[in-house]
Amino acid sequence: MPSNTKIVSMRSDYKLKLLSKKLKSGKCQIKFYVSSDTRKSMYGYLLTESNTTLREVVGRIEHKVKSLESAGQYYQSHLYNLATRNRSADQILIFNN
Repeated sequence: MPSNTKIVSMRSDYKLKLLSKKLKSGKCQIKFYVSSDTRKSMYGYLLTESNTTLREVVGRIEHKVKSLESAGQYYQSHLYNLATRNRSADQILIFNN
């Protein structure tokens, strides 16, 4: 994924803005902003391989946002959290604005 900015509409009522940056390791760091008229805005980071397609990136972010909506609690494995752990080992961090 080249280093630039893309604005994409997800399947639900969200809008997604992506900023990508190629790292020295060869991976891509993607910063994303998820906004909606009816829901709270979020932003986050995703670490992915440089050959990952835009469709795959949007799909992973969309899956994570949907799982956040359906879960009463959210567990981020890099933080100390007493919530039950979600077993998915993806490299996505999401924060509320």
